[in-house]
Amino acid sequence: MFRRIIFAFLVFANSLLVAQAQDELIYPLDVAVGPEQTIYIADRKLPGIWVVKDGKLEIFFKGSKTFRTPLNAVRCVTVDKDGTVFAGDSATREVYSFGTDKKPVPLTKGYIGIAADLIVDGDNIIVSDLETQRIWSFPKTGGKPEEVTVIAAVRGLAKDESGQLICVTTLENPVRRITTEGKTEVIIADRPFQMPHHCVVLNNHIFVADNYANTIWKTELKSGSKPEAYVHGEPMQKPVGICRYKEGFLVADPHAKQIFVIDKDKKVTPLLAK
Repeated sequence: MFRRIIFAFLVFANSLLVAQAQDELIYPLDVAVGPEQTIYIADRKLPGIWVVKDGKLEIFFKGSKTFRTPLNAVRCVTVDKDGTVFAGDSATREVYSFGTDKKPVPLTKGYIGIAADLIVDGDNIIVSDLETQRIWSFPKTGGKPEEVTVIAAVRGLAKDESGQLICVTTLENPVRRITTEGKTEVIIADRPFQMPHHCVVLNNHIFVADNYANTIWKTELKSGSKPEAYVHGEPMQKPVGICRYKEGFLVADPHAKQIFVIDKDKKVTPLLAK
């Protein structure tokens, strides 16, 4: 009798988890905005990608719970101007593209270890790789990645107004510019952040999501600049992903299980109703 009760409870609990996985974020790590303001969310524990249309949350692609299957450990997402979705997955050491059929197409033959962030750069994808401690570039249609630079603990990526690459690392001198000649220039020195992740560049300023500090920092993209808190604290808990949205930003927060909207007046509100 006792075993039957336990079994029934486990079945019930599993059904609740399945239900949650259909209509609630579980562990969102990154967020991106595509054409017509369509929002895509990389959810590590779905595992897969959500899409938000007209305020409604839907599953775009749901991976398997089986390790080494596509998007089992998705970590980042970005969207091209034509609507093509790209996602990095450490379970398969791969970056995938998704066309109109929503099927994952591997692009690097397992070359990328742990994709921490992705950006579209013309005809190429630039990806930060935590495992190999490198930034790579490869064609959007797929191909062998070429090394951009070697930077340990590299995470966030962005382009400045002149088109030069900006990266964020969790080590000392966390914000750096990679020049077109391949040289590295320190923008923010020392260790002003606790655990920086993704970043956005806007009007010659960089905005950095700091997971441990529960802060979005703002800093001028000029050598010697000092970060200041742009927004801090509740309702955010542990921000990771950040992207531009309308006149402000979207922030992915896995602990809050939410995507937050930061408007032009720095007001922070949940994107999705619980």
